Order: sequence, then C-alpha cells, then structure tokens
Amino acid sequence: MAKRLGVMFRPEWPPEELPAFASGVERDGFQELWLVEDCFLTGGLTMAASALAVTDTTTVGIGLLPVTMRNPAVAAMEIAGVARLHPERLTVAFGHGVEVWMRQIGARPPNRIVALEETVTAVRALLTGETVTTRGRHVQLDAVKLAHVPETPPPILIGTTGPQALRAAGRSAEGVLLPEGSVPAAVRWAREEAGDPGTTVVYAWLSIDDDRVAAAEALRPGLASWLAGQYGTLREHAGITDETADDLEDDRLRALAIAGDARDCARGIGELWAAGADSVVLVPRHEDRADQLGRFAAEVRPLL
Repeated sequence: MAKRLGVMFRPEWPPEELPAFASGVERDGFQELWLVEDCFLTGGLTMAASALAVTDTTTVGIGLLPVTMRNPAVAAMEIAGVARLHPERLTVAFGHGVEVWMRQIGARPPNRIVALEETVTAVRALLTGETVTTRGRHVQLDAVKLAHVPETPPPILIGTTGPQALRAAGRSAEGVLLPEGSVPAAVRWAREEAGDPGTTVVYAWLSIDDDRVAAAEALRPGLASWLAGQYGTLREHAGITDETADDLEDDRLRALAIAGDARDCARGIGELWAAGADSVVLVPRHEDRADQLGRFAAEVRPLL
C-alpha cells in the first residue's frame, strides 16, 4: 500500500470554514482529509458529506464515530448513502467515545469492548448487503437489510489505544486509527496487538518552524490535557512517566509530533511510515493553520 498524507480539520474550528479548507487540502496535494466527531461540536457524517461535495479526489475520513451514539442500522444507512454519492472516497473509524461525554448523554454501555465489536461487525455486514439478525449483548437487529448498499463498501476502522480494543479491531475491522502522540514504538506495538491490520492511520500534531525550539514550545500548551488523559500506553511508549508538559525537554516534545524544521518534520513522517503507518494525518496548530500547512507543502513535501 502506498504511503499517504492527510490533514485534520480540527473540531473546534467553525464548520462553515470546512468547504474552503477541504478545497485547499486537495489543491495542496494531500490525499486525505480527516474530520472528528466530538461532543458537542459537529456531526462527523454531516461534515464528511460537506467536504466530499467540494472535492474531487480527496479521501475523507471520520475519526471517530462513538458506537453508542447511533443505532448500527442508522449508522450503516448514513454511511452507505455518503459512500454511494462519493464512491471509494470515504473511510469511517468507530470508537468508544470519550468516557465523560458518553456518561453525560447516557450512552456509556455496560461493556465498551462488546459494544464496539458488535457495532463494527454489524455495520460492516450491512454495508455488504447482508440481511442481519443478531441478538448480541449490545446490538439487537431483526432481519435488517439496507436498500442502497455501496458498490464498494468504505473501510471501517477502530480508533483506540487499548489492547483489548486493538485486538477487537484485528477480529472485526479493516484497520486502526491511532491518536496524536503515537510515537513509532507505539505504532509498532498497536499493529502487533491488532494482528497486523490492513490499514493503520496515525494522527500527528504539526509544528514547523525554522527555530526548532519555537516549534517545540508551540506544542507545550496543548500537551497538558493529553498528558492528563487516558493515554497511558502512548505515554509509556514515549518514555513519559509522571512528567508534566513543563518538564519535557524540547527534543522530547518534538518526538511526540511532526515538529521542528522541515528536515525534522520529513524525518518524523518517514519514521511513522517505517513503523507501519499507512497514513499520517497532520493536526495543524490552531492559531496559524494556514501558514503551517503552506510551509509544509512548500518545505516538507519535497523532502519526502
């Protein structure tokens, strides 16, 4: 599989900016545009349909859809419709959803792994035109069959960093999606846990600057929530124990991202590709995203 580059449209950005952003991503030669469904910002499938409508060749990925926010039949129906309108240009990743948000909306299942695997299995079967009857612990379907299935079903991935969910991805999905902060060692570990999945997509913060120290420092404010989040395995593979964002030296900050000067960024992408990432999806800095992506296209792409 050819290695690919993508860009994330961050969920905190106003949705009305998506059409111009998507057009720019395609113009600048990125193969993928990824969107995030976070509570309570924007809907992944709505945003994906909007991005696909203003592009011609870019693959649009959704990473990720929380499995408990939609009935699997409804999720499959919506995915199928978008996939038929834009053949072979959609990828969808399912995941648990952020724990606190799922509890906030009363959608935290008794067993998250069961809910994840049963949902992905059912959605994939429906997208291939099967009539699905199942009496699972989470998914209950009685002779459900989609009327309009896509000629080529879109790839369905699982987004996770947990070993149980990675193994579930190996059994039921077509690949895995890994979040920001996934260093090459974490990518290799995740692929091994998932049993060498078909597709591995990795999100990676982007911070490019001629001043390598400035590139690292720009990452520091946003790392606090990542270090406090549920990414213990990623921190372990990055060699981070109980350090805070202020404790990390510049070189360790850059190692967590595609960060530094143009050569640093090209090397970081190459290392993720070599570790098994099929697609590296850049997450540009919030405040100067246009400049960051412009510099990447002009300075880093020629080095890859």
